[in-house]
Amino acid sequence: MFAIRKIIMKQHVQIFTLCFLFLLFAGTVAAEQYNIKLATNPEKIIARDNPFAHYDDLGPLPSLAVSVKDSAGISAKDVTITITITHVDNLLLPTGFPWIEGKELYSVTSDEENGILEITGLLFPLRGQYAVDVNVLDSTGNQQKKQFILDVAEPFKQSTLNAIIFIAALTIFGFIVGIVFGKDILLKKKAQSSLFVLLFVLSISLVASTFVLAHSEEEIGQSGIVHYEDSQVMFYTIPSHPDIGTPTTFIFEVNDENGMPVNNAVASIEIANEEEGFVVLETELFSQTGTFNFNYGIFDGAPHIVTVHVKPTEKSSTQFAAIERAYGFAAEAHNPPLSAKLIATTVMLVFMVFGFIIGVSVRRWCKKCSDIEGGSHD
Repeated sequence: MFAIRKIIMKQHVQIFTLCFLFLLFAGTVAAEQYNIKLATNPEKIIARDNPFAHYDDLGPLPSLAVSVKDSAGISAKDVTITITITHVDNLLLPTGFPWIEGKELYSVTSDEENGILEITGLLFPLRGQYAVDVNVLDSTGNQQKKQFILDVAEPFKQSTLNAIIFIAALTIFGFIVGIVFGKDILLKKKAQSSLFVLLFVLSISLVASTFVLAHSEEEIGQSGIVHYEDSQVMFYTIPSHPDIGTPTTFIFEVNDENGMPVNNAVASIEIANEEEGFVVLETELFSQTGTFNFNYGIFDGAPHIVTVHVKPTEKSSTQFAAIERAYGFAAEAHNPPLSAKLIATTVMLVFMVFGFIIGVSVRRWCKKCSDIEGGSHD
């Protein structure tokens, strides 16, 4: 009898295990596998490493679009898409914005009924690679992630060409010093004084570069707490005092004319540099609750203007009048870190010394030619 019960119990355990595995397998099969794609326009993105320069040949800001389709190739319905764009900190030489190297540039979470999230325009301030992390969550709780890598180059005419000219100038400067003081060095006369002059010039370059200011004291002190509020819109940031190099959350809470939060509305948002007038971000967000938010890594401490335009959709319970606001803000400005200055200074010294060595070598060659010519006349 005991043996029969043991056999029955063993069979029950086996049946239970098979049922559990079946349910687990069925759940895995039932979970939709989405096809996530990222498209950019233009396909090759150019970094505007000096956004204060005019890039007429680059056209409008690059746009990005994330599309989500199911296994049948049909656009996914009612999915929540999160996109995070982060600069990859793998640059050998420093950039014009060292505080944001390797930092998050932009991230947003949006409910998309047609499975497409678009960023109308985004300024990429740094050259190098950007990791684009996409997370998709559907109504059943199924979550899927995918990462893309964008290779962003810098414009040759505006940045690379200027760097080449600057390096050439440093090399020529070292070459001239080598030509002028090369005679004394070759004759081993006044060598100490000539080397002292060279080291003195290089030291001036070193000291000057470590005290270069990217912002004036006035610019550094013009940032402040960001908080605006009226009867329909409240705009604030987290942290309340934005800081370059730290991702800032921009939050807009929007009400209709009756003071009730809008629902199923669309907000068109633009951020622009107030002084120079160039746009750094253009995006359109959808919200079911009337709260629109996104994260943006401010890369410059100059004053900015953020403009928001909110309008209802067919699904909005109230067809409220379109709402438009513009707000000023500025992030805490910083001068370049000492490490970035030292790297830049090292590069300067290397090319000046390189030019100096060439100058001394040319002076030596000229001296040999002069000696040979003098010997032939004798």
